[in-house]
Formats: sequence, structure tokens, C-alpha cells
Amino acid sequence: MNKFIVISLIFTLLVAVVLSIASTYYGSWAFYVLGMMLVIFGFIYKGKKDAAGCFWLGLLIMLVTFVGANVSGKIYSETVKILQENNNQK
Repeated sequence: MNKFIVISLIFTLLVAVVLSIASTYYGSWAFYVLGMMLVIFGFIYKGKKDAAGCFWLGLLIMLVTFVGANVSGKIYSETVKILQENNNQK
């Protein structure tokens, strides 16, 4: 892969890490975008050096962020439900 793509992926990784520290919501979106970029670049450059690893790493990052967002959303909705039930009992 050319140097521009590698630099853009490293930059996106750094932005994702900084956003994860500052705001977990935007950080998870940044990691999801990083995963999408890895998958796209891995697919475009298939057959070249490191393209398959790039593709599979991108799929792994996308899977982890997708599952994490869904699990945390489920936990949040159940917490809200419990708090609303507690407020209605008082």
C-alpha cells in the first residue's frame, strides 16, 4: 500500500484513540470508521502485500465496535427502565 494510505490510517487511529479518551461515543464511531477504511483498502488492494491482514483487521475492529455499541445501548436502556420503575414506585 502506498504511504498516503498508511499515514491516513495511522492518523485515523490516533484520532480514534484521542476521541475515545475525550468522548467514548465519538471514539467508537472513529474506530468504526477506521475499520471501514481498513476493509475498503484491503479489498481495493487485494493480492498485494498486507492487504488480507488489513481486510481482516478492519472486519475485527468493525465487529468489536458494533457489538460493543449494541451491548452498551442495551445496558443503558435497561438501566433507564429500572430507574423509571423505581421513580414510579415512590
